[in-house]
Amino acid sequence: MFIRIKWTFFVLLLLFFSSCRQEDEGKLTFERLEAERSVKLSNEDLSPLCSVSLKMDCATETSGPVGEKINQAIVYRLFNQEGVGMQAAMNQYVEAYTLSYKQHMLPLYNEDRADTTKRSWYEFHYIINATAEQTSSRTLAYLATIDYSEGHANSVHQLIPLNFYSTTGRQIQPKDIFVAGYEPLLTRLLLQALMEKTESQTIGQLKEKGYLTTVNMYIPENFIVSDNTITFIFNPSEIASRELGTIELVLTYAQMEKFIKKKFLNSLQ
Repeated sequence: MFIRIKWTFFVLLLLFFSSCRQEDEGKLTFERLEAERSVKLSNEDLSPLCSVSLKMDCATETSGPVGEKINQAIVYRLFNQEGVGMQAAMNQYVEAYTLSYKQHMLPLYNEDRADTTKRSWYEFHYIINATAEQTSSRTLAYLATIDYSEGHANSVHQLIPLNFYSTTGRQIQPKDIFVAGYEPLLTRLLLQALMEKTESQTIGQLKEKGYLTTVNMYIPENFIVSDNTITFIFNPSEIASRELGTIELVLTYAQMEKFIKKKFLNSLQ
């Protein structure tokens, strides 16, 4: 009797821990990391500045191998580094960027120092603000907003999203989502979505409104996967004039059913 009770307790204990693992499956925790630095180009009181500010979500140690895999993909995409933790990569980037600024811009600035109208040419900044968002029960989007200016009149603004399976940490690529030969069909749907969004009936009307004036519609590199839709991201100046900002086109899986992989749809369940 004692042995039977002991065995029953052991089975219940296994079921309890198995249940806990299922409840925690796909749950990731993130912490906020920061790296900032501002340097003067010269010793003048009114010297031009280079300011770098990186504020990024990072999967914590408690997120285990899945979180580590996600962090590694982010570090490679944003900083082109491998085998380096996110905080170290951020610190190294800040140091390298500001050092490069002084090395390359100071000789040029010395030539223009007397002309105060050119001082703005040497004002640099580079900002990353990145957050992690759960986009479905099994997917996570890492959204990196980048804003930088290297002496330009207008800052360059970009949104770079990375999509992951939150249960495995594997990055989701277009080849995971679409069947071979999907490009013409998807491009057509994106053009239709843009025309609907802008209330345009023809390509000519799109161009009059500042869209597709120098390029034809294409499939962007940046997209966000969610449980029912994919949001395609066109950063400023990609398919529209800069003042129109970021263009987001949303397509449902139902709209893309002819060229979307069933395996991908099943992976979201």
